[in-house]
Amino acid sequence: MNTPEFDHKIAVNEYGFYCVPDEYLKREVPKLLMQGKVYEPDTINLIKRLAGKGDVIAGGAFVGDFFPAISQALDNKAQLHSFEPHPTSFEAASYTVQLNGLKNVKLHPLAIGSEEGNLPLLVANAKGQSMSAQTKIVLDDHAGTKVNVDVKTLDQIVPKSRKISVLQLDIEGHEVPAILGAKRILNDHAPVVILEGPRPWKQQTFQDALDEACGAGTYRLTGVMERNAVYLRVS
Repeated sequence: MNTPEFDHKIAVNEYGFYCVPDEYLKREVPKLLMQGKVYEPDTINLIKRLAGKGDVIAGGAFVGDFFPAISQALDNKAQLHSFEPHPTSFEAASYTVQLNGLKNVKLHPLAIGSEEGNLPLLVANAKGQSMSAQTKIVLDDHAGTKVNVDVKTLDQIVPKSRKISVLQLDIEGHEVPAILGAKRILNDHAPVVILEGPRPWKQQTFQDALDEACGAGTYRLTGVMERNAVYLRVS
C-alpha cells in the first residue's frame, strides 16, 4: 500500500475503512466516520437498491466515504466512477480504495463540468482554514487559497460502453455544469439523478439544467432525502 504522506487517522464503520486526514477531523463527515457511523445512510441504501446491473457515478469523492458500501453492492461487472480535484482528498480517497481492496472503483483526480478546461478550486478560506468537504470551484474573486485543477465532462471520463444506473453529485454548487456535461449519459441511460440541494430554489435550478440536457418534462423531482434532491426520468 502507498501510505499517504500527510498525518491521518483510519476510521471504520459497518462497511469498511476510511483514510481521514488530520486537517479534516473537525468536519461533519470525518467526525461521523471516526465515531464508527455512516454519513447519509439512507442515500447510500437508495443507491445500492437502484444500482441493479449498471454502474454508479458518485462524487465528489472526498475521502471515499461512499465507496465501500456502493462498491460491495454493485453487480459483478459493474463499476463505481468518481472524481476528486483536491489533492489531499484524492489521496485520502485513493487510500480508502486500497484499505478496502476495492477493484471496481474508477477514481479520477479532476473536477467535472460542462466542458474540458482548467478552473480555480477554493481549498482554504480567507483565514487559511482548510475547506475539506466544502472545497469548491469558484468563478468569481473569492477570498481564500485556490489551486487550478483540470476539468472534464462526465461524458468524457465515463466510457460510452458503460451503462449508468445512478448519477449522484455533491460538488458544492457546481452541479449544473456537471449535468450539462453529462447529456450523453442522461439521454442514453436515464439514470436516477441524486443532487445535493435541499432548498426549493436550488431544486428548480437543477430541474432547469435537466430540462436543458434532456428536454422539458423528461426528469421529475420525486422528493428530498438527507438534503439530496432525487430526480427520476419519467418520459
